[in-house]
Amino acid sequence: MIWLTWRQHRFQAFAGLALIGLTALVFLPYGLAIRDAYAQHGVGSCLVQGTGGDGCQSAMTTFMEQFNGVANHLLTWFTPIPGLIGAIVGASLLGREYEHGTWRLAWTQAVPRTRWLTAKLLLVGLGLAVITASLSGVFGWFRGPVDSVSGRFSPGAFDLEGLSLTGYTLFAFAAGVLAGLVFRRTVPAIVAAFAAFMAVRLPVEYWLRQRYETPVTRLLPPAGNWGRIGPMAVPTSPGTPGWILDQGLVDRAGHPVSAALQAQISQRTQSLNGPAADAYLRGLGLHLRVVYQPASRFWTFQIIEASLFVGLAAALLGATVWLLRRRRA
Repeated sequence: MIWLTWRQHRFQAFAGLALIGLTALVFLPYGLAIRDAYAQHGVGSCLVQGTGGDGCQSAMTTFMEQFNGVANHLLTWFTPIPGLIGAIVGASLLGREYEHGTWRLAWTQAVPRTRWLTAKLLLVGLGLAVITASLSGVFGWFRGPVDSVSGRFSPGAFDLEGLSLTGYTLFAFAAGVLAGLVFRRTVPAIVAAFAAFMAVRLPVEYWLRQRYETPVTRLLPPAGNWGRIGPMAVPTSPGTPGWILDQGLVDRAGHPVSAALQAQISQRTQSLNGPAADAYLRGLGLHLRVVYQPASRFWTFQIIEASLFVGLAAALLGATVWLLRRRRA
């Protein structure tokens, strides 16, 4: 079965290796440029020292203005990759057998159909895991300096770095295999699998992910630039902010300040210098309330999300094996 699976899927394996190489070539010059600027601006020294002085804040702001947009823009193009790879490979695993009529031969040989399918699922799934883990390593290397300042909870970083990328791909792969069995055609199965992937993926990102653990709430001393949370404003780990879910000014009793009053305060602080603005805000008895997920929870969230998608993939593959066992040859 190993040799047969390799013969049938070797072109997909070569395509995966080519994708890794092409991705590395695309990101290599940008990654080197980001690292050069990171060193020239002294951002690493600021993060090691853990200081939020004006010089460090200016250096980090300049660095992020120069490269944060570039990093996010490039990775945006790769966000659909796990869903597409998984759906295409998964849908073709059974869909192609039906379209070519080879399923009649494959499932009437000495090897039982469930063993045939299980072997292919394990081998192809392992190959996908290796390919996506390699891509995740490339993305993580590319964004490394930016992540050290802004954290890895932004969608572009969280979705393509760590374990979640492999989980997404395996889920799309499982959806593709099941769709291939149901539709018996490759293209409709790809469309159905990718639609199912997005139907699960988007609610997880925009609703469920932030609820994996109870967020932390902190009251911070107000500052003249209270409307902008700097890289070191949320004291998680030096230079690595948490995932900010909500922020706003509150009064002494902890009640949110109205939008109209915030607009007046913002207009007033803009006409004052830094120390005067800080004194003005302290005189009002205001604090900055920040609700966030600490940066230290990144890997915990990665494990939770990857486990969620791998579990869903296992359920879909189990359903596929069950249906195939009951389908007449």
